[in-house]
Amino acid sequence: MENKNKTTKILMILAVLFLAQMCLASALTISSVISSPREVQPGEKFSLDLKIENNLNEEINDVVISLILNANVNLITGQIISPALPFAPYQSSNEIRIDSINGDDEEKASFDLIVSSDAISGTYTIPVTINYNLNNGTPKTEDFLVSVIINAKPNIEVSSENNVLIKGTKGKISIKIINSGLGDAKFLSMSLKQVTGIQVTSSDKIYIGNIDSNDFDTADFDAFVDVDASSPISLPVELTYTDSRNNQIIKEETFLIKTYTQKEAIDLGLVNKNNTPLIIISVVGVLVLFLVYRRIRKRNKNKRNGQ
Repeated sequence: MENKNKTTKILMILAVLFLAQMCLASALTISSVISSPREVQPGEKFSLDLKIENNLNEEINDVVISLILNANVNLITGQIISPALPFAPYQSSNEIRIDSINGDDEEKASFDLIVSSDAISGTYTIPVTINYNLNNGTPKTEDFLVSVIINAKPNIEVSSENNVLIKGTKGKISIKIINSGLGDAKFLSMSLKQVTGIQVTSSDKIYIGNIDSNDFDTADFDAFVDVDASSPISLPVELTYTDSRNNQIIKEETFLIKTYTQKEAIDLGLVNKNNTPLIIISVVGVLVLFLVYRRIRKRNKNKRNGQ
């Protein structure tokens, strides 16, 4: 009798294990997740493609794939289980229905989404719930997490800052660095490439630091302009910085810079004419005339006294 009970218990355990394995095997799985583009920016539209794989060798029906984008709240306690995400369906729904998926087959579910314009850079996990019916009509639910990367990217541009470079003299090259992107630029440095006609006399590389979105900074370089320099001169600049996800970006920008002769700069009113020599001559002339006048006056006075 005791052996019979043991046998019965073993059979029951095996049956439970078999049923557990069947339940585990019956689960649908998300075999791949593709975000296009791979990293999205605030305000940008993108697609999220999920491949849903049926691990059973039988058909499943009435498949509903749902993205949980709103805050998930416990209705009893009011506690927020998961916060609202900075994504919304774009001209579509957060649910996709598939009539059936054959055994050992897979189907694709594509969602069109848009990122909130004020979204912060980071990696976001999106809960996915899949409801379906087994071939015998038994309802099932599977829960998954997929991730999407938001990266607000900086966009650095440069422009010449009212530079007046006179040929044959030393001058200053001022460059305005503008961040017109949605994200901040970090650890930014700038270097000038050597070109014919301009010799950079200061360090050709400057560390700027961080430039916030919709902000700017300036960098100054000392330079000597050759007498026979052409005008304008194409000046290449290399920029190195990182985005919010610490991806390094190396970018080369080129801008035109004009050079002038002294006469051209004066004629155009870019520099004031140097009147120092003329002033000195005038002062000396007045002083000489004053001394001559005093001498003549003194001589005439002496003549009158002598009389």
